[in-house]
Amino acid sequence: MSDEAGYHNRGIAIGAKITGLLYYLGPATYDEISPKIEYWIEYALTEQSMEPDDLAERLSPLAWGGRSFETDAAIARFLKEFRDTPHRSEQARFCVDRLCFHVIRWFAAASAENLEPWNGSTAGKVGKWGGGGFLNAASFVGHLIECGLLDHDLVRRHLVKPLITHHYVNADDVGRSFRAMAIYKLFVAAKNTLLQGLLEPKDVEACFKTLTDTRISYKVAPPDAKTLKVQSTICPGDSRRKLFADL
Repeated sequence: MSDEAGYHNRGIAIGAKITGLLYYLGPATYDEISPKIEYWIEYALTEQSMEPDDLAERLSPLAWGGRSFETDAAIARFLKEFRDTPHRSEQARFCVDRLCFHVIRWFAAASAENLEPWNGSTAGKVGKWGGGGFLNAASFVGHLIECGLLDHDLVRRHLVKPLITHHYVNADDVGRSFRAMAIYKLFVAAKNTLLQGLLEPKDVEACFKTLTDTRISYKVAPPDAKTLKVQSTICPGDSRRKLFADL
């Protein structure tokens, strides 16, 4: 039955429509495409084509796909504006929250893997498309953080600890480079938002130590030092160290 055309495939069709439209978001197309995405999400939930959890899970793989930095930023912007619109249905708000929740937990679980370049197979893997997919997801998560779509508790539990809690048997393990690049992409996308109380100071220091100590493999493009500059300061009257990214 599942291989036959029919109304029972409506969730697949609508989910694919929403995903496709999200991929076309950008500065030049945002005003044209965002109302169409809004319509299809509300339609899917109102007509019970999918439950909010099912729709969120169907959309979450887009975090791992290759898109431009501008598209990731536009998707995060859309999710924020869509969720916070006063007339938005409770189901739709819940769907956005579940999507963001699913993405960061998926990213955290993928951090446990030995990251490698994609060899064409995802069998038995948590993350999609190897280390490259992991970098895409890091950028996407960073934009969600910058837009305020992930609360402090979620970020503290699922973001940095999984990234920095890994043992490398080989000093030249390419996974070390992938993780360093993932941290870099997170901070570039999240900007100062990630550094404003979301992370423990020791975890922030561990991240930047990884950035400075890792020898980036030729298989992964190295960070641009001109793009990411880190300054460490002690603020008067505040015993906490605050780190600021000058992006």
